[in-house]
Amino acid sequence: MMWQEFQAIGKRVVGSGLVESNFGNMSVRSVSSDTILITKTGAAMDELDQNSIVEVPLFPAGSKSTAEKMASSETAVHRKIYQETDAKAILHAHCPYSVVMSLLEFEAGNASIVPVDSEGKLFLGEIPIVVGGIGSDELAINAANAFAFGKETDGNAKTVSGIVVLGHGTFAIGNDLKQAYRITTQLEYAAKIKYLYATAKNLF
Repeated sequence: MMWQEFQAIGKRVVGSGLVESNFGNMSVRSVSSDTILITKTGAAMDELDQNSIVEVPLFPAGSKSTAEKMASSETAVHRKIYQETDAKAILHAHCPYSVVMSLLEFEAGNASIVPVDSEGKLFLGEIPIVVGGIGSDELAINAANAFAFGKETDGNAKTVSGIVVLGHGTFAIGNDLKQAYRITTQLEYAAKIKYLYATAKNLF
């Protein structure tokens, strides 16, 4: 059952230290593609069950339904990413090293995190840093655009599978939650290696 996939990934995300229990959210596009399944606001990621997930329309219309009122505060961001990409799953986590590196890079005038490790260079490339308030329309638009219209600094088009929201956390997309989780771990590893490398350079 679908909720069991949410449950398994939620436990892995918390167990990996990518997010604290009550933070983060995830979703999948429905088979019909006109709705999404998303975790409820405040749901503990390592305690998810069938009652932790709600189904909401991909394109909202009129006043919010009961399910929409219970859905994650980042629902607008998930919706916009689905609307602008062919993603089938999205995972949002508050990865500590990714958050720290987004702040450091942004303060240095950079619009992305450029990995220094070989795996990060190979699988991720430049990681866009996007801005916007939590769950805001601004963040929804900026995040979706980063995924849909990713570019390297040399101007060449690239496929973006993960981004970092300034001072907030990561969003990763995939064909399923497992792939989104794998990309999230790659994002955090790349950020961690770059942070440790920069720190070590000042010690030697």
